[in-house]
Amino acid sequence: MPWDDARFDRFVEALTRLCRGELAGYGYPQVILPYPPSEEMACIEAVRALPNRLHGVGIACDVVPVAPSVAGALKRHAGRILEDQDDYRRLEAGLSEPVNGLVGRTVEVLAPELTAKQADGRLIVLCRLGALYPFGHVSALLDQLYRKGVRNMGVVYPGTAEGTSLKFLGRLDPTGAYRGHIVT
Repeated sequence: MPWDDARFDRFVEALTRLCRGELAGYGYPQVILPYPPSEEMACIEAVRALPNRLHGVGIACDVVPVAPSVAGALKRHAGRILEDQDDYRRLEAGLSEPVNGLVGRTVEVLAPELTAKQADGRLIVLCRLGALYPFGHVSALLDQLYRKGVRNMGVVYPGTAEGTSLKFLGRLDPTGAYRGHIVT
């Protein structure tokens, strides 16, 4: 499935409606655009142009890549010596833990930055979310950011959506249904 400019335009329209309070969504003030991981470069190009495009309709926007925050969250594991299978299992279990694992630590890094940016009404667009895989789930990240007070977010998601469920590399996100607006 190649990059879909018309669907990206619908994403921009949904973000505009969200910022104007016209998009009810499904509980969370977030708009998500799934895209094929093979189209990462096209997505990056489109997202880089997004702040200027939204500025044209009066919306201030910051694009925030998640990958550097994931790298920051992983720093404490960088020097860890893994000697046997049990060490690997413990590391995997620790990173996969929803609150104190990779997602929780990434939220600790991201949330202060995002809430500060939103203090003046900015829309946040998250990208480069593939770095969470395989230890974290995008829906868990978004849920925890929401609980920390981050609102009005756009998300470009390297995967697919079936109804309200997200899939990355063909694997269903086990955290359940996503509660934002998904652009299909």
